[in-house]
Amino acid sequence: MDTKEAVKMALDKELDLIEVSPNSRPPVAKIMSWSKFKYEQEKKRKESKRKSIEQKEMWFKVFIDKGDLEHKLKVVREFLSKKHPVKLTIKSKGRINKEQMTNLMTNILNELSDIIKYDDIPRFEGKNYIVVVRSNK
Repeated sequence: MDTKEAVKMALDKELDLIEVSPNSRPPVAKIMSWSKFKYEQEKKRKESKRKSIEQKEMWFKVFIDKGDLEHKLKVVREFLSKKHPVKLTIKSKGRINKEQMTNLMTNILNELSDIIKYDDIPRFEGKNYIVVVRSNK
């Protein structure tokens, strides 16, 4: 339909001509109320936001006390039980060698081995040692 005809039809019905898909050939437009269109778009955006799963992150330092480590692992287990992927990060500061970081990461992954799976192996990003884990249930 010609644009001028569509605008005339929209004016006759006291509605708006709204371009829905501008990138398609020919562009797609609808005759409807602008406020109704905005409401539906906002509703779709909120629904998609609700469905998206948020990634959590837990930081560890190399010289972490046993009680602190247990508490952080408890929090990680809670995140995993709620189906959130968790990014485990070991932060390096000063003269800490990579062997200490890999030992801590191995210890953490062994503690969580009953409930996690991870697609990628732990890797170094700058001074940090990182792995993303997900619940295997």
